[in-house]
Amino acid sequence: MVRKIKVTPGIGTISLLIQHSELFIHDVYINKPQLILVQNGSLSITNQEQQFSLQAGEMLVLNSGQTLSLTHHLSDNGPFSCAIMAWDHQLLSDAGLHATGFSAPLLAVETLQVIPHIPVAFKQSFTDTHSAILWHHGLPAPITRHRMLEQLLWLSQLGVRYSLQHSESMTQRVRELLTDNLHKSFTAAEVAEQLMMNEVMLRRRLAAEDCVLRNLMIDVRMTQALRLLQCTDLAISNIAHQVGYESGSRFAERFRKRFGFAPTAIRGHMRPLSSQTMTYNN
Repeated sequence: MVRKIKVTPGIGTISLLIQHSELFIHDVYINKPQLILVQNGSLSITNQEQQFSLQAGEMLVLNSGQTLSLTHHLSDNGPFSCAIMAWDHQLLSDAGLHATGFSAPLLAVETLQVIPHIPVAFKQSFTDTHSAILWHHGLPAPITRHRMLEQLLWLSQLGVRYSLQHSESMTQRVRELLTDNLHKSFTAAEVAEQLMMNEVMLRRRLAAEDCVLRNLMIDVRMTQALRLLQCTDLAISNIAHQVGYESGSRFAERFRKRFGFAPTAIRGHMRPLSSQTMTYNN
């Protein structure tokens, strides 16, 4: 069975993350609100000055627009694994209408919230929904939407909801554009045009957020590559192509520089990369 990432446009994304090595992964940007169930091993998270730890069977409510450092710890039973459900922002906005019927005040999660004791029915609903969407072909989009909304209603029953009050930074806007166009080698002028501003203003606003466009382009590609390494069984050469590299060796060099370890380390082995002629589209 080949692992994959299931994306339903306008609704959300379902994935199964498996990591075979215990690695410290610094500064990972979270682009969508997520609900994570740790299945095996444990997860350590550093968020600014705070540290959190999740054990197998615990759940994490994780909002978007933040950067975290993570360590996935293996267990005696094998590699780290967790089930991930991520929502598109439009679905979260729609779900807000469903939460108005609850009399209990809801805790608005700005960054993250650990749920250590999950009701059995909620956990069953989450695992069934995750499995059905990820592995079953032909599940109609309205059914997918309904089942993902059910998980948000469960969170509401526990007094938890995602905060939707984020002010989007220029860096986040550029990230979103680049994530949707991983194969395109944007110039600064083209990015500015897409965001309906001039290039000088774009660079000035990114500089005010301590960001350089070229570095951001590389980080977006490497973050997506990390996700594909963790959540699919795609060959590393295939992943390199998906994030805009025609050379496996060039991709590996960039990946190692960004994260401090080779792409093969995620999967716990050292498989040679494809030895193609170097061409990098950036």
